[in-house]
Amino acid sequence: MDKRRIVAGYCRVSTLEQKKKGYGIDIQMREIADYAETFGLSVGEDFFIDKARSGVTENRKALMKLLKACKSGRIGGVIVSSLDRLSRDLRLTENLLFEFHRLGVQVHIADMPYYDRANRKDVLLRQIREAIAEENRKEIIERLKKGREERVRKGRMAGGMVPYGYSRAGKDIAKNSHEMEIVNLIFFLRDEEKDGQAIADCLNDQGFTRRNGKPWTQRQVLAILSRDTLYRSGVVRYGEIEGRNDSLIILGK
Repeated sequence: MDKRRIVAGYCRVSTLEQKKKGYGIDIQMREIADYAETFGLSVGEDFFIDKARSGVTENRKALMKLLKACKSGRIGGVIVSSLDRLSRDLRLTENLLFEFHRLGVQVHIADMPYYDRANRKDVLLRQIREAIAEENRKEIIERLKKGREERVRKGRMAGGMVPYGYSRAGKDIAKNSHEMEIVNLIFFLRDEEKDGQAIADCLNDQGFTRRNGKPWTQRQVLAILSRDTLYRSGVVRYGEIEGRNDSLIILGK
């Protein structure tokens, strides 16, 4: 490898993986540093890190910067702690490995320390591991989906961002008195036959702001109005699954 070209480390962790032991950025960086030391490579400060980024998309800020640096000829090698840090999609992983090879960039895999891309058995093992990573991702998504469906059947929120009008209370969801006031006002104004923009203007004129402190817009007002069954009847949905929880009713309470 040209001594003028450096070796870089690439790390990635998704939002879901941030909650799981063993996927942290610090752990990946340590594994990359250990690999580099073992094989006489120097990474230094050249780490490209994507936090909370899916492994099935190529549109990652740090990955794009890494590829750009490789195309410029500045980087001659990349170290990853494992193949699934590049991607959990077999096709995308293969495309990235092909692109690195085309650019003359050597890819080092810390948990496959003696991988040789010229060895057919090594390539087969690599592709098997790529397929396993893709399948594991699908299993995680399926388990997450089933868990959310079960929560909704029991009348609980599916997860993710809490709808306007409510706040997290530990593991539970509770009504937010300030946001409840605004929800009731929005539906009152709707019943007065005001359209979304007129309602937004009214809220802003009265000094009400959204949860993030920004002014109300027609789009945000319509989002509130679209949750009529939640606010009026306590109905929660996830896909085609539906549940009911009277404690979530806001309108008329």
